[in-house]
Amino acid sequence: MEVYVNGTVAAGPELELIENATLIVENGKIAAIERQPREHGIDLKGGLVIPAFVDAHTHIADTGAKELGTGMLVEDAVLPPNGLKHRYLQQLSEERLIETIRQGLKEMLKSGVAAFGDFREGGLDGIRALRKASRGLPIRPVILGRPMADYKAGFELTRKELEAVAEEADGFGISSINAFGLEVYHQIREIVGDKVFAIHLSESPRDHENSLQTFGETEVKRAFAFEPDLMVHLTHATESDLVELKARSQRIACCPRTNLILGDGIPPLHEFFARGIPISIGSDNMMFSSPDLFREMDTASRVTRGATKEPRSIDSSYLLRSATFSGAQALKLDRAMGSLEPGKDATFLVLDTSRDPFVYTHDLVSSVVHRCGPSDISRFVCAGTTVIEDFEFKLNL
Repeated sequence: MEVYVNGTVAAGPELELIENATLIVENGKIAAIERQPREHGIDLKGGLVIPAFVDAHTHIADTGAKELGTGMLVEDAVLPPNGLKHRYLQQLSEERLIETIRQGLKEMLKSGVAAFGDFREGGLDGIRALRKASRGLPIRPVILGRPMADYKAGFELTRKELEAVAEEADGFGISSINAFGLEVYHQIREIVGDKVFAIHLSESPRDHENSLQTFGETEVKRAFAFEPDLMVHLTHATESDLVELKARSQRIACCPRTNLILGDGIPPLHEFFARGIPISIGSDNMMFSSPDLFREMDTASRVTRGATKEPRSIDSSYLLRSATFSGAQALKLDRAMGSLEPGKDATFLVLDTSRDPFVYTHDLVSSVVHRCGPSDISRFVCAGTTVIEDFEFKLNL
């Protein structure tokens, strides 16, 4: 049993701040969060204890292609089968692919990421490469595979391959609503069962306009027909989309930094917030953005307030939940992580409140969102495994 004392714990999904709390861990699980201070235990020195991050949408194999597509449109940079990233990925050896994924995992762990949802290109081989790269590490990948016909030209889609992907992966991560016909998505919905069915939607303004002109409906509306668990991007969600998203309690992942650098626009985060629609947040392509959810939250906050010219258009606690509890919900991990509660995994970050981001602060959560970075993590425990201790990364990677 480990007893952590003298910390301010952001407890539960609502991130209730409990000062001078005691966190008790047994067998990698949170046994209790006590409001009464204790004298003896691992001293957190007044640090702020928050849930570790859940990066809801990534493409981790792009780690080896950093900045390769900067300055390009999304279609030219990442669209299969001939986008720049796919040409890059298709020429990698298995050894090189695993090596680059391993580097991405290292960067995630150094940034306080405990779990992530990865759109895994490359069919069964891509799924297996990520499994192999993450073996023995405390980080939890949610591998969302795809068939080879959604990766490389010249492959015929078969139900047998869809079933094989569903068997080996944690679900599906499809590149676009235009990758296949509607009947294929109904088939995926049937095959995937209780696993995660995720899809990119309404990412670029061209995607949005093309859907309206060709089908007379938004991509979001078209996707409601096959009920994906997770809709990624929604940069151009419309008023009518928002009404139905709210009514359906649809899970959403937004990726502000990558949308911005690709010139795709700004997700309507203020509308999601105003309507009480939870979002998860993702760092997306490693070729464009680091897996740093501190930077993701800060960017989301500032661009939303600036674009709306309304400083109250989004809230710091809402954004911190997007990087923790809402991310865990999006990936169906919320029974195990995403919030600090008895019975859940002991998966948390301790931020040193003696450091500059917190000195003279009047709002701890706002300081996390707007001022902190990975260098402020004094301790990171991931499912009971210590990843960072006294600011030092402890894993041999």
